[in-house]
Amino acid sequence: MKTVIFGHIFRESIVVHNRRSVPMKIEVDKPKQIEGQLQINTTLAYIQGNKEQAIQVKFSPKEDFLDKNPQYRDSTRKGVQGAFRIPVKIVGAEQVLPVHTVLIGTLTTNRISFEPSVLNFGRVFVGNTTVSRMTMVNESLLPQRYVFTRLPSFLAVMQIPADVINEEDKDASGVQAAVLEGGDDGAFGTLLPGERRQLCVSYMPEAATEMNVKMQVKAITGKLCGREFGIECIGQGVAPLVTFSHSSMQLASIPSGSVSKESVIISNCSKVAYTMNLVLPPSELSGLKASPVCITLAPMQSQRVQLEFHPTKKYVELLNKPEEPPAEDGEPPVAEEGVEPPPPKETPEEHQKNVTREIRRHGGRRWENEEGRSIHASWKLAFFLKPVGKTGTKSPEQTSKKDSQIVYLGLTNCVLPPILTAAPPILDFGEVTAQQRKILPLTFQAEVGVEPQELRLDALPESGCFTVLSAPRTVTNKPFQLMVEFHPKLVQIYQTYLQVRTQSTQFQVPLRGRGVRPVLQIEPANGVLQLGSVTHGKDGKDQTTEKLVIRNDSQFELKYSLEAVVAADPNHTGPPPFTLTPSTGTVEANGSKTVTVTFRPHRPLTVFREKILVSVPNQKEPTFVYLYGHCFKYQTYALPSMDFGPFLRAKVDKPMALVDSLSVGLGSGANAETGEFEFPKAQQTSYSLKFGEGERTQYLLVGASVPPGYPAAPQNTPATTFEFQILPSDYSKYFTVEAPEGSKPDKVAKGPVVPGKAPIKVAFKYAPEENTKLMYGDVSLDLLGGIGQWITCQVKGILSGGFVPPGLPATQELTIELRAYLQQI
Repeated sequence: MKTVIFGHIFRESIVVHNRRSVPMKIEVDKPKQIEGQLQINTTLAYIQGNKEQAIQVKFSPKEDFLDKNPQYRDSTRKGVQGAFRIPVKIVGAEQVLPVHTVLIGTLTTNRISFEPSVLNFGRVFVGNTTVSRMTMVNESLLPQRYVFTRLPSFLAVMQIPADVINEEDKDASGVQAAVLEGGDDGAFGTLLPGERRQLCVSYMPEAATEMNVKMQVKAITGKLCGREFGIECIGQGVAPLVTFSHSSMQLASIPSGSVSKESVIISNCSKVAYTMNLVLPPSELSGLKASPVCITLAPMQSQRVQLEFHPTKKYVELLNKPEEPPAEDGEPPVAEEGVEPPPPKETPEEHQKNVTREIRRHGGRRWENEEGRSIHASWKLAFFLKPVGKTGTKSPEQTSKKDSQIVYLGLTNCVLPPILTAAPPILDFGEVTAQQRKILPLTFQAEVGVEPQELRLDALPESGCFTVLSAPRTVTNKPFQLMVEFHPKLVQIYQTYLQVRTQSTQFQVPLRGRGVRPVLQIEPANGVLQLGSVTHGKDGKDQTTEKLVIRNDSQFELKYSLEAVVAADPNHTGPPPFTLTPSTGTVEANGSKTVTVTFRPHRPLTVFREKILVSVPNQKEPTFVYLYGHCFKYQTYALPSMDFGPFLRAKVDKPMALVDSLSVGLGSGANAETGEFEFPKAQQTSYSLKFGEGERTQYLLVGASVPPGYPAAPQNTPATTFEFQILPSDYSKYFTVEAPEGSKPDKVAKGPVVPGKAPIKVAFKYAPEENTKLMYGDVSLDLLGGIGQWITCQVKGILSGGFVPPGLPATQELTIELRAYLQQI
């Protein structure tokens, strides 16, 4: 009877033949009929001569048939569960020997069991999906076809991928995979005898309501009619605390060494603030990064989270056991007594098993195709949500398990073999001075055997300060360079990605750079350079020089340029009075550069001033250099006292030199004897020094220019000297002169000056009487205090020696008027 299913009716016929020519009476002696299970029809019959008679056997066993009738167990098939052997004995009249036969077969059930029998999905946020595993067990000895009928829209049944099952079966640790997507439709199929099939049932609530339904499963065993099973499913839909713009994300398939980035928007749709913490798997296992990973969302607030996938060579070869260094020559070391021997080395299979276990433990799944040309991974990223109070601390009502939840985001990625490579894989510009430019090449090359790739580039963000200067074109196996410029505006870190697309692949090239502010220092620190005085010559080639040191006290390269902010008296027919070489340049990190400042005046002038800006981008404060120079026809000169320090434009602005040089009136611009043009004299011959209230000292500056022909061929000139004499008068007793300042005060001061050096100070002292009390006898006249008069005194100065212009006197006479207020009645 082959295989008999409990509870179903099976019929079989026993045909008895009468070989005699006369009728025979037959009777079934065994087995005895069992009501409702075993019936024989008929048990008594007459068979005509040379005819046959069919005896019908109706067999409908119950599940306890063999338990109640153990005599029918087939002892010859002890290893077969449900095997039965029912002997049949038929006795014929007038026949000595009875007829024996047996009914043999196997009893089985058509039951399918489900583990677990009740699926409890718990609390699930609306719009999210949770998965529960379920195992279907075919307890029958026959294959059974099944189908889940009338599934509601919020339930789905899928098969667990075979590689997941195989991976879990090989690992005895019991760590199950969290990612179960990728299997076939599990709503229908065929179960082989004794097969255990794992399915995953997903529940995605559509509303915040309770769910209590029964999934209906109908099965057909063999060719018999079907049987129906019910699986209870319970769960609770909950209003979401936060919502994601994507429930799952699929990153672009990229080659190793490239970067793929996507973003997800997280919105807090509840009425309380929540702190969210994203738990990422280890980067060495997943190649994933995220920013930010911890945020606090106020009610109705949204936040963008960026996910980045950067597969490296180490990630691609993760399942391959790394090669160990070869052992040193010699015998292996012998373990000491009492010390445990080192554990055995890990085999490649064990290494792969351990790595896949760690991936499953962190909520991931990884698989590779047979050729190993693509690597796929899928992850469940956990977001932990915890409510916070208004003040940022947890309140007792908000710390319940109901409010503290975990939500998951699905993410898949794929690593493909490279089609187009970029070198370098990361274009790092390093540290660039803000507002300066740096250009680097990015080289693309297609792999051998790959069709030409049409290169397309996405636009870069304007705020990133990166610009692609070259136009993209078709890339073959020959290298193609793309020039990229980095021009930082501010002192900060810049980072973006250049999205590269072709007809066959796409990937991202990270662009990095940092805008820096180098530390600028100059020598001299105050920025004042006195270039002395030059004797005016007809050819205007005489000059003096000084050194300006630009120092970079930072670890970054410094680029500078020297720009005139306040220009000196211009030269309309030649070079300017002040020239700086080099005026632009680069100072290496922690280095310095010397700039030569040349003073070459084109006309006699008491003071040449120029203000230079040392232009270095993005400095906190501007740095200026102040240049001073003088030019006279005589080598020995005198000029009013002045402060050689920083100055503003207003101190320099005056009529242009061209206006000064024009002939205005008789003999103002040409020599009367030669008729040649002459510049106005720069040397002032009369001075008026006024002592203000409380002032006791006034100054003149006396110096000597470098000799004519300096520096190429300086002339030998007589010694340069000066002499100042206070002329006798009624008030000369109140005045003295010191040259230089600090020497003995006297009525006469004389001495030499050194050519090319800074001018010396000639100090004129005013010393009124100290007894200023106004008394007349015993009467005080303080009310008349302050009454007095202005007094004057004349000083004669003579400058001699040095170069004297042809046709002019050998000495220069100066007249100095000293004016002071003398208090007296």
